[in-house]
Amino acid sequence: MDSYDLLKTTLAVSAKRAELISSNIANVNTDGYKAKRVEFESELNQAIAASTKQSAKEEDILSQVQPRVTQNSNTSVKDNGNNVDLEVEMLDQAANGLYYSALTAQINGRLQMMNLVLSN
Repeated sequence: MDSYDLLKTTLAVSAKRAELISSNIANVNTDGYKAKRVEFESELNQAIAASTKQSAKEEDILSQVQPRVTQNSNTSVKDNGNNVDLEVEMLDQAANGLYYSALTAQINGRLQMMNLVLSN
């Protein structure tokens, strides 16, 4: 997996995260609803650590990293069993928006470099 593929994967993860955050916000008053999260960065860090310990190629290990949707069913913020905290979701939404913007800027920069090389 080259860095461009990794950027595309992280962009897709960010889009999935935005979808789950929107779902969490939409279900803020739903009885018994539990907030969902996307775990990717921790999975990626574990894969990078594993690739440095093993003799396997980093590209092979990184290509197997997939985002994981988790749900914390142990906590409850409200009396109805719902654990969606609107302030946390809004903060996550803002952070994910910045993350998505940074990723698109990285991809745009790479595409502009390729365009420059190809046009000359």
